This record gives sequence, structure tokens and C-alpha cells, in this order.
Amino acid sequence: MTAGHTNTPGKSIVIVSGPSLVALIPMAVAPAMPAIASAFPESGDGPFFAQMVMAAPAVMVMLGAPIGGWLSDRVGRRIVLLTALAFFVAAGIFPMMAPNAVSLIISRLALGAAGGAILTSTFALAGDYVGHARERILGFAGAGAASCAIVAMTFGGKLVDAFGWRGPFVLYLTAVPVLLLSFFVIASAPGQAHAVKLASKHSVRGYVPIYALTCVLTIGLFMPGIQGPFLLKADGINSAATIGLVLSSYSLTAAFAAACYGPLRRVLTSNSVLAVAALSLGAGSLALATSTSIVQLLAGCIVTGIGAGLVEPVTVSLILGRAHPEIRQRAVGLLLSSVFLGQFLNPVVLSPLRAVFDVHGAFVVVGSVFVIFSILILWMGIGKASEAATAASTQN
Repeated sequence: MTAGHTNTPGKSIVIVSGPSLVALIPMAVAPAMPAIASAFPESGDGPFFAQMVMAAPAVMVMLGAPIGGWLSDRVGRRIVLLTALAFFVAAGIFPMMAPNAVSLIISRLALGAAGGAILTSTFALAGDYVGHARERILGFAGAGAASCAIVAMTFGGKLVDAFGWRGPFVLYLTAVPVLLLSFFVIASAPGQAHAVKLASKHSVRGYVPIYALTCVLTIGLFMPGIQGPFLLKADGINSAATIGLVLSSYSLTAAFAAACYGPLRRVLTSNSVLAVAALSLGAGSLALATSTSIVQLLAGCIVTGIGAGLVEPVTVSLILGRAHPEIRQRAVGLLLSSVFLGQFLNPVVLSPLRAVFDVHGAFVVVGSVFVIFSILILWMGIGKASEAATAASTQN
């Protein structure tokens, strides 16, 4: 085993920390969205502008993830990861001093590009693990991301109440310890030029169905994070701290569900996990739409969180299991692009639905679609086809 592929505890911490940091990109801003909407009335549609501040980085994650994989093949994943982490810190805290809306959006786009490269690098590192060890570390990575979202929404809300809409951006400084640890424990994978030459013999076209499925699931995954604050405000909940606490139940459940992914895969197929995820996202959205109390809102967030915690580990596992090692970083990068495409599409798709049906009606529409989608996943056997391809590639 080469130094670049030595699986140490420090390396495991970096792998788990990567998705956790990127979870901060949207979730640190979530409790601040109503305040951002009020702070920028000149944008015309304050709520939509606030949602774009949260979701706009997804555009650059879609670009940064595959570009990060491409660069890693050529200059090494150590250089890419360290550079991306440094840019993450700088772009993350810039809104604390951003003078206007344009500079705010530009800094968020830069943050998204750095986050995409971080995700690709850390998930590619997870590819160095095999079998159940890989499933387990992917589950922990998902749990770490959800746990970080809890911290972001809980403390983010308190920071908004104390310091205004700029307060939560201080949370991006948490990338500094990860940058320092990565400097000491991550080595570049050897033989990069040889890997690039071999990669041309393999294609990612066969993974398009997984990418499309992931994008659709992600639209539902971000319902509480992007649309939830406005649903709660429509229900008469105006405190940013209260909004953060209610939505943190979603992330807490997602963390638990993701941590259970490894054991869950011992008894369920990938196809069944995908169906459970879609059903949970749908049922949770319906519960949130019809809630009349804090307890019911919490229940809706908890149900949605089950699906949210399972989406990332199961889809990443499918790609890592199928992709040839020489194109693994590129394949993972494209998967992550589909994840953040779904995040970006959430406000785009939901904005007209909110205009026609109001925010509660939009949740009903999305919830109904995902319940039906879960049935289609079981009927069409989307995950089964992927598992068959995985088994075939393992034998070759």
C-alpha cells in the first residue's frame, strides 16, 4: 500500500470533515434568510434573493466538483484539497464585510467552487477504502454533514439574532483546523500521469441515471433548508433562533440516518434504500405542509431527515462501487454536480409553485410527487441495475 493510499485516523477525519464543511455553505445561511430578504429590498423580490444567496453557490459547486476531480488527476489531490480549503475560508468569511449585494453573491459563488473541489477530493479519498469499511465511512461522512448543519442552523440563528444577517458567516472559520490537519495527513496519489492516460479508456456515461436520480432527490432533500424558514414564518414563527432550532431536528435525524447507513445496507438493497429515502422526503414534506403546531412541524422535519440522511451515502456508494479507480474522481465530481444542481433547482422550481399555491401548497405538491416517485423506484428497480453493474465490474 502506497503512502498516498494509507488509511489513517487523520485521513478518516478529513474525509468526514469535507462534507461537513460543505454542508455549511447553505445551512449557515438558512436562519439568516428572512433577515437577508429584509436587508436587500432593492433586489425586488427579497425572499427570492435570500434563497439565491443560500443556493447560488450550488452553481459553482457543479463546476468546481468535476474541475476539482480533473485537476486532482493532473496535479495531485493534496494540492487541490489544500488550495480549496484555503479559498473556502477566505470566501466564506468575506460576506462579514461585503459592501453590497453583488460582492455578496460573488463571494458565495467562489465559496461554492471551493466546496465542490473539497467534496470531490474527500469522497475520492473514501474510494481508498473497500467493502463495508467504505460504506461505514460514507455513513459517518453523511452524519458529519448533517451534524454540522445542526450546528449551523442552531448557532446561526443565535448569531443572526445577536449580530444581524452577517453573523453566521463566521462559522466558515471552522475550515481552518481541517486545512491544518490535511496538510499533515494527506499525500498526493502517485502515478497521476499514468492515471490520466488510463482514464481515457473508461466512460462515465453509464452513470447518468444515477446522476439524474440524485438531482431529483436533492430537490426534495433541501425543502426544509431552503423553503422551511418561509413555511415557518407563514405559520407565525418569526424568531431566527426558533427557526434554526426547529429545522435542526431535520439535520439531527439526517445525521442519525446517515450513521445507520452502513448497518442498514447489510439488510437492505440499494434500491430499497433509495425508495425509503424518496418516501421519507415525500411524507415529510406533506407533514410539514399540514402542520398546525410546533410538535407537528418537528415531526415533519424528522421524517424528512430520514430521507435526507440516506441520499448522499447511497448514491456516492453506488458511484464508488461502479467507477473504475482511474476515473473515480471524475465520476464522483459529476455526482456532486448533480447534488448541487438539485439544490440550485429547488428555489427555481419552488418559486412558481409558491406563487400559484402559496408555500404550504408547494410543500403538498412536492410531497405528493416524491411519494409517487418512491413507488416508481421500487417498480423500476433503479438501484438494482446499479448493483448489477457494480457486481459485474468487480468481477472484471
